[in-house]
Amino acid sequence: MERSDFVKLINDNEELRAKNIFKGYKGTIISYIKDTNEWIVLFMDPFNYGKYAVARVKANDLKVMLKYESHFLEEIEADPDFYTHTELKPPKFKEYDHVRLINDKPAYAKEGVKKGMEGCVIFNYAVNSKWGVIFSEKGTARDIANICVHEDDLEFID
Repeated sequence: MERSDFVKLINDNEELRAKNIFKGYKGTIISYIKDTNEWIVLFMDPFNYGKYAVARVKANDLKVMLKYESHFLEEIEADPDFYTHTELKPPKFKEYDHVRLINDKPAYAKEGVKKGMEGCVIFNYAVNSKWGVIFSEKGTARDIANICVHEDDLEFID
């Protein structure tokens, strides 16, 4: 294994589970820690595209999937907050969840959606914490809008 290899986590462990990083998650090797035989791995969040966590992983818990050039890592590591992202958050919603808009924003109003309207999450993942939601007219099921809404602007409805 070497820097920039694309890897898969092949074993679960309690420390990574506590950070919402599970067996099967994929990531990119950032560096090696000789003293502990661990790799620092950048794991991408499979439920919130654009979010990530950096974690230490034992070499025998990883399997190399692909080899990449390391030049793209330099740009990512230039972010001063890069190493502060140490855990993933569990997804706030899932596909088909019933949600309510709890905040008004101009982008939502432009699409005809306002606070209090209810909708349905249409994907099983977010992109930079924004969920695809389809809002329909109550009683007629006529679609009003199919938009991306920040998760902080939504609440789950049973």
